[in-house]
Amino acid sequence: MMNESNYSIVPPYSGLVDLNAASQQSGMHPEMILEIARSQLVKVSLIVIAGDLYFDCAAVSRLRQIEQLRVGQRAHMRTIRLIMRLTDRAEAAERNLHQLRERLLKTLP
Repeated sequence: MMNESNYSIVPPYSGLVDLNAASQQSGMHPEMILEIARSQLVKVSLIVIAGDLYFDCAAVSRLRQIEQLRVGQRAHMRTIRLIMRLTDRAEAAERNLHQLRERLLKTLP
């Protein structure tokens, strides 16, 4: 079962793609996408009316990255989880650094 924080509930037609479209765009089998969603490597959106799983462009991009690691680099899921976690941390650190720089520049005369 997926963790509730892995879901976001959105109104229909919010620029999201369904599981089949995400599969086509990422080159990944729908069952593998569901496995990855269960492991919380990608965020999933639930459409209120249909209750179906949908993915935004950032999630599809992440699925492509995971598929490249999985098939192109032959990485195991455990390794992929580590790589994605480290990538997320590096991106968060970069965002924090950018925010700190902006605040610092605002305080300078």
